[in-house]
Amino acid sequence: MVSVGEQHTFRAVANKNEVMNTVSLNHLWGYLQGLSLTASNQRWLGERLIEASAARTAPTEEELKLKKLNSLFGVWANTPDGEKIERAIMESRQADYERELVSMDE
Repeated sequence: MVSVGEQHTFRAVANKNEVMNTVSLNHLWGYLQGLSLTASNQRWLGERLIEASAARTAPTEEELKLKKLNSLFGVWANTPDGEKIERAIMESRQADYERELVSMDE
């Protein structure tokens, strides 16, 4: 359990980080306004910022489930090759003879 003093410390650290972020963003905004960016440059910069923020957002529960499911495709503890599978089938046959397949169309 967190004591009252520790809660105050956590809030102070969070507030300090928020203030630092706000100050940093204000300085960045001032810098960007000082540049002579064309409308297309501003649009490009905005799109890059949006893409970066979208990449940092937490995935939804559905996306996490899909990622987990996709990670399982083709993953097996021991993936035998075709020759090993064929050999295992041949060794597991019960009869000492091979059956001849007969067409059912006749």
